[in-house]
Amino acid sequence: MLKTSISTRHYPVRGMTTAAIFDHIDRNGLFEKGGQRVNGLTSAEWTMTSGGIDTRAIRCSHPSMTITLDLVVTLPRHDESNDLSEGLRTTWQRFVTRVAAHEQRHVDIFLDGAKAMKARMEAVLTKWSSCSELGKTIHSLWTSQLTEIENAQQQFDVEDGAKIQNDREPLQARIDVNRARLAALDSEIRRLDLTRDELRLQLDAMRARIDAVKVEITKAAGSLPRCAQARPTSRVQALCHQHHGFVAANNTLVEQYNGVTDHRNNLADEYNRLAAATNGLIEVLNWTK
Repeated sequence: MLKTSISTRHYPVRGMTTAAIFDHIDRNGLFEKGGQRVNGLTSAEWTMTSGGIDTRAIRCSHPSMTITLDLVVTLPRHDESNDLSEGLRTTWQRFVTRVAAHEQRHVDIFLDGAKAMKARMEAVLTKWSSCSELGKTIHSLWTSQLTEIENAQQQFDVEDGAKIQNDREPLQARIDVNRARLAALDSEIRRLDLTRDELRLQLDAMRARIDAVKVEITKAAGSLPRCAQARPTSRVQALCHQHHGFVAANNTLVEQYNGVTDHRNNLADEYNRLAAATNGLIEVLNWTK
């Protein structure tokens, strides 16, 4: 006879952000027997009771057996899921569903293994020559079947881990490419900021020169509107010519400054868009586990 039971337990999770949630899981979550951190856990307790099998007897009297498998599935449950943002709550539910599906596969492996155990035990109970030999056969089958089940569980974890890693690799690759571009953008933006600072200093100096030459023109009894009428050899004309040169140089600096500013702002816009996209990829990556 085979008896099985399955119960579900939950461990509490808290946190209002992805980072906070997984930090709480890391500090308060589950461990496998080998010490590896897991998001969910399926534990099994096996017992076997037999009747009519006395290894001291030559013949067994109506040999019988009861195999009992008690499974306990432990899953995460957020204590404050209703307080999560709509997007994060949806993501959390997908994550819990993924963990539950993983543990259900462990449950199925245990149940399939238990059925195989029952079938093998039924076969040997009808093919025995002595109680002593039957007892040894039962012990051997019990041990080998449990080992086979454990190997199947480990193989599933390896395969599922490889699938998760395959899902993570393209995400990580895109994140790495984006981060490299972000670093290049940041470097270029910093360089342009230095260029703008230098141009601003040059503009300040040029405007000071323009203001100074205006003062000189006024002192020479001239005025900017009268520069065109000033005699070519007069001091006012020389000052007017100088003023004209300073204004042209200032306009050139303004154009350069505006060009650098526009380019810098375009790069900053690209940086912000790419940073937002990268953060989204990182968010997806953090939940792909």
